[in-house]
Amino acid sequence: MISIMGEHDLIAALHRGTLGAPPWEDFLEQLRRRTGADYARLFFQGDHDWLHSVQIPAAKSGTGRANEIYLQDFGSADALPHKAMRLNRVYSLDDFLDLNDPRHIRFKSLFMQDADIRFARNMRVAEPNGGQIWISLGRKKSDFSASDGALLGSLANHLAIAAGTHAELERQRLKAGISADAIMRLNFGWFMLDASGRIIDMSEQAEALVQEAQSLRKSPDGRLIAENADAQGTLRKFLQMRQAGESVVRTVHLSDEPWLDMLLTTPPADLPGALQPLAVAFVHGERSSSTERSQHLANLFGLTIQEARLALHISRGVSIREAAALLGLTHETARLYSKRIYAKTGTRGQADLVRLILASIVALA
Repeated sequence: MISIMGEHDLIAALHRGTLGAPPWEDFLEQLRRRTGADYARLFFQGDHDWLHSVQIPAAKSGTGRANEIYLQDFGSADALPHKAMRLNRVYSLDDFLDLNDPRHIRFKSLFMQDADIRFARNMRVAEPNGGQIWISLGRKKSDFSASDGALLGSLANHLAIAAGTHAELERQRLKAGISADAIMRLNFGWFMLDASGRIIDMSEQAEALVQEAQSLRKSPDGRLIAENADAQGTLRKFLQMRQAGESVVRTVHLSDEPWLDMLLTTPPADLPGALQPLAVAFVHGERSSSTERSQHLANLFGLTIQEARLALHISRGVSIREAAALLGLTHETARLYSKRIYAKTGTRGQADLVRLILASIVALA
């Protein structure tokens, strides 16, 4: 008989398991030992696919295709035993499977993965958002006791709560990952600087810019350095003005390819913690090359590649005459292309085109 204290330990391990990698591994090991099982296994299924499968002892090599096989052989078979189980009820192997049915035999070989398992206890629980968990214990030589089944049944409500927590954590991780990718696509980062321009802290994207971009670097003594002499001069003057107590803002163009700009500004007065930067440098630009962005513009608005290249220059504030020289076009040809660009994009001039491109999905490409 499992003591109340032992059951509490299992419940604690169950709730801690929502943060595990893989989830619930320690819980399954404790449960396997408490019930004398030869193996313990747990499946977590969302609305469409098997999301997790954890087994103690670990599954043998070559069993990693369980999800693929399940979807191929059993995904739409609603009559299979795991879907017919009543919620929170503990089933024996005889209750759970009909070993005269070839499909059930195949199901046993796939999910128990041990032909010697003769006795089992299985239970299905559901979490509030639609996910479900199947938990299975197996033995080779002797059947489970009534107290083993009672213990498994007593965990049903806790398992449902833990499954719901885990499902929500997975959704939040997914949202955070997508949001982080969106920020990376915007190619936006920040640096906190002290009076000498040393980097106190920086965002991950800013760190990547320092490592990858040719226009910014971190000096051996930790200072932010702009490779462009004019940009570095602006940064130096800005820091001098900040040391003099002035609240100023400066913009700096760092590079054309890829396009990269920097905003130097006064940090917020109410920053928490001990760090007190003198300045904040926000860096923003394009992740992809001009060639890639031109292709995106061409695809989005039905432009030719030359029209897209001209549109990209126009969006950067370059005049038609200057863009023509950069692209090897005559001024007249560039003017003709610009009229086609405005017609295809439905814009009425340079300012309108700039707004459209900045607001389009190309900004994330």
